Amino acid sequence: MQKEVILVDRVGKKFHRSLSSAFFQGFKKAIRKALRLRPAETLGKDEFWALREVSFIVERGECLGVIGPNGAGKSTLLRLLHREYRPDAGRIVTLGVMQSLLRIDSGLQPLLSGRENIYIRCQQMGLNKNETDAKLDAIIAFAGLEEAIDAQVKTYSDGMYARLEFSIATSVQSDILLVDEVLAVGDIAFQIRALDRLNQLKHNGAAIVFVSHSEMNVRHVADRCLLLFNGRQVALGKPDALFYKYYESVGYLNHRLQPLGDAIQSVKIVNDQLSITRLISNKPVEDGLSVTTGGSLDWIVEYESQNAVADVTVTLHFMNLAGMLVASVDSGLTCQPIQLVAGKGGIRVRLLFVALTPGFYRVYAGFSAKGEWLAYSGCLLELYVVKHNMDTYHGLMVMDAFFDNNHLPNQ
Repeated sequence: MQKEVILVDRVGKKFHRSLSSAFFQGFKKAIRKALRLRPAETLGKDEFWALREVSFIVERGECLGVIGPNGAGKSTLLRLLHREYRPDAGRIVTLGVMQSLLRIDSGLQPLLSGRENIYIRCQQMGLNKNETDAKLDAIIAFAGLEEAIDAQVKTYSDGMYARLEFSIATSVQSDILLVDEVLAVGDIAFQIRALDRLNQLKHNGAAIVFVSHSEMNVRHVADRCLLLFNGRQVALGKPDALFYKYYESVGYLNHRLQPLGDAIQSVKIVNDQLSITRLISNKPVEDGLSVTTGGSLDWIVEYESQNAVADVTVTLHFMNLAGMLVASVDSGLTCQPIQLVAGKGGIRVRLLFVALTPGFYRVYAGFSAKGEWLAYSGCLLELYVVKHNMDTYHGLMVMDAFFDNNHLPNQ
């Protein structure tokens, strides 16, 4: 029997910001498909990537927790796995019977009673009446709805609805189970029962993809975690390392929420003579930018200046999502004089070793002279530092060093 039941290979999903854009881009795609042309690889007008370059495998008897802030693409990923959406890039392969718990109010009929809903849902899952009869009492007891099972579902609270839906969906062993925050509305007693049920299903061979903001819930059931930021896969690894990285990325170090450091003071520059226009890669890249820890970057800081300016210091600031200054690049430390030309110009900045550990960073840039800012930008680009092996790197930075295994101390 094949171990891998879920394969996600470099998957991407685009969305449109307007209905007219969706119609126009859909029309263009239909024409390209009719002419047997390859799909366009660049973003159209008003398009954006909700997910980009996401890859992982889930095996039988394994739970993958998906974590990240709101808007990271977690629910979009589950809908792709559930075939509600089709990927615009990459491929998804799933093997076996799939059950899903993606959102409240999606699987039950509100005008029917809880008991009637059990029979309908069980029939949809392939059970006949006798098999449903055999499971009925256990489903009701697990949901804790003995007194309300014959009431219309529309009278249920969100917690009661979620308990019934979860109890039905997990009453039958499936090959794949998708769970998206449905446990968040349940009380703590039900959450513990539900997590134990997920572990039981996992032990019996189910592959589970579990989205949650609750660290307790994820740690209780997940074998590995996937960390997403803005639709990008930042890291894939053990839950301990991934939650450390998650807290780190949003500005906190540990469970006591100790701050990582001071946020940089806001810089306000009023200067019509000099401005930083953009920060671009000196290499051909697609939209967005990603690099692995220890990799290199080659950027151009573009500017416009009314006059030539001598002896300028160029500074790049790397901020995490909480606005904490994590690292900086400063030409003044190299004692290398920078000259700005009149008109449009650019300064090349090469980072030979990116010492940032996996995470999501925003990059700002500034020019200064004699200790005074001449110009300072807002966020010029978003940098995704990725590394799949989360057992290696912790903290904010990785120190570069030279190692020599042939050196012996003096005798």
